[in-house]
Amino acid sequence: MQFQSNLAYLKNPPAGYQQPAFDFMGALEELKHNVTAGAFKNQYDFEAMLQYLVYSVHDAHVNLYAGILSVFSYASPIPLVSASIDGKEAPKVYFADDIIGRRDNISNGVESSISAVSHINGEPVVEFLTRFAALQSVGMLEPHADWNELMDHPVQDVQRIFSIFSGSSTFYPGDILTFSFEDSSIPNWETNWLAIYNTAEYTGPLETSGDFYNFFVLGLLPDSYDEVPLPIVFRGPLGTENSPAAGDTPTGGGTTEEPGAWYNRSYGAFPQTPDIQQDNLDDESVLTGYFYEDISTGVLSIPHFNQYGLEMGTFGLALAQFIEGAKEKRASRIVIDLQKNFGGSTGIALLLFREFFPGIDPFAGSQRRSHELGNILGSAKTQYWQDVAAGTEEGLGLLADEWVIAARLNAETGRNFTSWEGEYEGPRRQNDDDFSLVERYDLNNPQFHEATFDGWRLTRYLDDSGEQTRTMWKPDDVVILTDGTCSSACALFLELAKTQAGARTVVVGGAPKPGPMQAASGSRGARLYTGDTLDKDFSWISGRNESVRRLLPHDRNETGIFVDYAAFNLRDQLREDDTSTPLQFRYVPADCRLYFTVDNVYNMTALWHDVAHAAFENPSLCVEGSTGYGSRDGRANAPPESSAVPAPVPRPAVEFSVDYDPSTDNGLPAGIVTPRPSRHSAAKEAKPGLWRPCQFNGNTCAGTLVCQWVSVANA
Repeated sequence: MQFQSNLAYLKNPPAGYQQPAFDFMGALEELKHNVTAGAFKNQYDFEAMLQYLVYSVHDAHVNLYAGILSVFSYASPIPLVSASIDGKEAPKVYFADDIIGRRDNISNGVESSISAVSHINGEPVVEFLTRFAALQSVGMLEPHADWNELMDHPVQDVQRIFSIFSGSSTFYPGDILTFSFEDSSIPNWETNWLAIYNTAEYTGPLETSGDFYNFFVLGLLPDSYDEVPLPIVFRGPLGTENSPAAGDTPTGGGTTEEPGAWYNRSYGAFPQTPDIQQDNLDDESVLTGYFYEDISTGVLSIPHFNQYGLEMGTFGLALAQFIEGAKEKRASRIVIDLQKNFGGSTGIALLLFREFFPGIDPFAGSQRRSHELGNILGSAKTQYWQDVAAGTEEGLGLLADEWVIAARLNAETGRNFTSWEGEYEGPRRQNDDDFSLVERYDLNNPQFHEATFDGWRLTRYLDDSGEQTRTMWKPDDVVILTDGTCSSACALFLELAKTQAGARTVVVGGAPKPGPMQAASGSRGARLYTGDTLDKDFSWISGRNESVRRLLPHDRNETGIFVDYAAFNLRDQLREDDTSTPLQFRYVPADCRLYFTVDNVYNMTALWHDVAHAAFENPSLCVEGSTGYGSRDGRANAPPESSAVPAPVPRPAVEFSVDYDPSTDNGLPAGIVTPRPSRHSAAKEAKPGLWRPCQFNGNTCAGTLVCQWVSVANA
């Protein structure tokens, strides 16, 4: 974690930071002390506390997926939504199925009444969910976004991703789950929490707790592994590597999704037929567009930016078609819907920015911690590129390498860095820590484009001679809609569009109380970096620099626990007017906040109309106290005080004693990932053997569990 970019700011955050300050390295030392002192009586309690520390960073780029906590996630079989009756009253909590049923009944001319939830497990519902979100929600910068992460949402249905409350809870929540209702005539709904098995590979029979420990903690296969035929559902006999697994074919009551629409997957929330759609609209292709002549508005929906290889080309084509279509329809305003957008390609963020806001040079500046190991690695890789690889095929590929700084621009001079040591590494002393100089992307270099964006060139940055005639919308005519969970590349686009171009922002949802809310509360970091990638960097430098070996563990493979995935934020995103404070720690509220309503939370057309009315016609529709925190109207209120509640410590596991004696020394192949199936009600939708393409950290993986990347050179 010495490579994590913002530990000093996390320990000592500036005013306006909405989560609790946290000394990660100090907490890690305390955890090590407790291990040595024998404070943990079982593996679960240790892992739960370690994960608790990771979640306390509140950065969606920081992740650990390891050991027994990676095996199960926990789910309420009843998904929830939070919605206001009229957009003015504070939202209440409802069963998502009740909201959808009400919508369908009304559309069929049938009167429908539903009751809000009043209590969960005997505790007032808002208090219960606020504490639950503080512990279980992951990577968000403020409690409003934590709250939204609990709730089901049509875009998550499209993404085939669980909400936290209904499928992605990490810590064991208990057994019994009871809902009470405001309508006292409705009996309590008593059910049980569900455990979702996340492992996508066949384990063989795990018959004892020792087998379970050996497999998931130590990465050892049981002795009986080779004696058991691989079941068909795991591509065993009668199956093939690429054929559908048993259970993939829809059975009675199933629906076949119509290509080119999110209608079925979103339970009728999205329109049945988009006006514009990206080719091969599925888990990879994401862009859809809609034109509403009654409000003279074009709506561009982008659930994520995870577009690489060929998808980057089809995305660009669909985007151009949307812009031309909006011009033909004479749409005077644009809504860009980025709800639940977890990020993805920086190239997509830059492409989208340039298409709507031509002629503006994106700052996109960033910094990283300046420390010994990172500086040795960066100096060696940059020097290697300059001395050996520059101009070669290998050198062209290294232009995108995070440690070749000569391919980046010095933000102060506008010229390429000449060296890591002596120039880039600084250090710049800030908040009692050392940081590098500020770097920017060299977007005038076509070879940098090809190396960084999977072979594609973002041609508007290389030649934007037609910038004055390409778009018909002023930035003030563009509104960006989020639910606060916008993260990573999404946050980069939002920052550029709002701060540099001057677009409007509207955020929807949040905890049931008035006040402002930030539009991008996922990670605002510039670069997610994985432990596997860093380990490859260590292997590279170890073969070239003997002095670096003393800084590395003697055996990097001996972690004591089987780690499927680990990640951190390598670079901080910065704003040009203040490069001393990472965007992660700046308070950046939306221009307007809206509550979801019972009429629009599962009706995207109704929601988009409400957003357009509030943004362009009637700001009184905004939540009370949510405006006036930006600079659009020439003033900016001070950020609100943090409303974060202390996250409760994860409840301990049942104590037990077992002989953890490994039965075999065979290693488990790496690459286990978590399938993210579409679900609405776990009780109705869970089907044994249901397999779909795996996604992990925003990357879609093939059946081999190896992420595939497609490059198209000079496209």
